[in-house]
Amino acid sequence: MKHIFFLFTIIIFFLNPATVNCQIQKLQTGVLLIRLQTNQHLIYYYAKNDLNKMEEILQKQIKKNNDIINTFHNEWSLCPVYFFYSNNSEEILQKDFTNLINHRKETLSREEISSIKENFLIGYLGKDSGSLKFHALILRNHDLSKLRPPLPRFVRTYKGLWFLSRKLSKTINILEKKVDFYISRKK
Repeated sequence: MKHIFFLFTIIIFFLNPATVNCQIQKLQTGVLLIRLQTNQHLIYYYAKNDLNKMEEILQKQIKKNNDIINTFHNEWSLCPVYFFYSNNSEEILQKDFTNLINHRKETLSREEISSIKENFLIGYLGKDSGSLKFHALILRNHDLSKLRPPLPRFVRTYKGLWFLSRKLSKTINILEKKVDFYISRKK
């Protein structure tokens, strides 16, 4: 029994670094896909009840998404960044990249789509799925599972804490520096 436990421990120990390095390679050689919120549930609700409120929420969400797109385009330089709306998440998980857009809100060419395959990580702004539920810029694997611990997985935005709140550009810069530092340590 001791030998089986020892063998199992050795296998886990040696497989873990390879998996982690493979995940970070996706940012070095691949792309970052950013999920943009659509608030479809609120829009559908207000479409039935209050058209003025629906239009207000829609315009607010469009402005927020445009800010995210422009800020990522200006601040992130580690790899190409493409965007998709949250109502297209299922297609992205199925490796259907026809709904991806670039920073000019143009759909991607066939060459760009064919180069992605499984060579991407997904990022989004939202609440962490951990026990604390804080707002952050979060990185996930290509299947939306959490990245393993040595990798930089999130940067808190401190949304709701007015005296600590970070701008999106600062949050993106911190995440890029964390990822870049991790890559430089692994070389």
